[in-house]
Amino acid sequence: MLGRIALIVSIFYVVLNIILLRWATRKLPFTFFYDEEYFNTTLSKLLRPRYVGSPGHSEVHDFIEHELNHLGFSVIREDFQEGGNFTNLSGFMNRDADNLMMLTCHYDSKMPKDWNKKDFLSATEAVSCAILLSLAKTMGMFFIKTFSENIDMGLALIFFDGHYSLSADPLDEIRFIGAKEFMESEIIPLENMVVAVTLSYIGAPNQTFASYFEVTNDLHNLAADIELELRKSGQLTNSHVLFKKKKQYDKDLLDDHSLLNELGVPVMHVAPQEYPKVLHTAADNTENLHWPTIRNMIQILVRFVHDFLETWATNVNLKNVFVSDSLED
Repeated sequence: MLGRIALIVSIFYVVLNIILLRWATRKLPFTFFYDEEYFNTTLSKLLRPRYVGSPGHSEVHDFIEHELNHLGFSVIREDFQEGGNFTNLSGFMNRDADNLMMLTCHYDSKMPKDWNKKDFLSATEAVSCAILLSLAKTMGMFFIKTFSENIDMGLALIFFDGHYSLSADPLDEIRFIGAKEFMESEIIPLENMVVAVTLSYIGAPNQTFASYFEVTNDLHNLAADIELELRKSGQLTNSHVLFKKKKQYDKDLLDDHSLLNELGVPVMHVAPQEYPKVLHTAADNTENLHWPTIRNMIQILVRFVHDFLETWATNVNLKNVFVSDSLED
């Protein structure tokens, strides 16, 4: 296990160094057209109480599965039971590749108290899911081109269930049931997980995003550089800076990525420095979302994923690196 983890991290650093070198050349990126109407429609489909066992829970995971299929991903649906009925959803481009970039979020919401179940839409949690689906829509043609030409790299969009305990008791700990099941099922072998980019709690006003893991600090800084360039070129909505070049390794918010990090997967957590004030209240709705943050985040992440995947596809044959490193182990 330790050998495999060391291999993952060493390959990750090879890729990162090449990405940073490529960034310095300022090669013009693929042209993308953000479909805001698609994002808004997608978010509206997700905004309902979706705690495990609710009608909205089934409706939302069925909708995500449908959208992944519609966007050209091959989909694996994991239905499992652990005190309730859970469903993880994984969408793949080039699933059989030896190396996979993972973009993850959770889609379930916390079970509210009986008197206000219908009011808990958990918008700042649903936004991450809508961003991933919107990113897939925006980058569709680039994905087709990239993965038709490259057999070494693939992409996985993972929508975890079971982020929350089945109890409405606020003292119950978050359990990450879906993430645990996903790792145990080995849908993606541990050694194939190049990086996991996890989105959490996005969309409240005045959010800023720090670097929470040393292993991905340079990737976080790359996102900050991308944001700066997009701002200078007038491609972002006028608003505050999102990605701060700030290290906050001891103050990461809990989420499903925590288990991946414990197992040695390089993790980049795209999460604000504090939980939204409206989280787990009826005020966590569209009226209290900060739309410039959401629009800018989508633009930054599209460029970020583009640079990562294009660099891997065109600048290095990492399969050879895997082979040589494995022989050394």
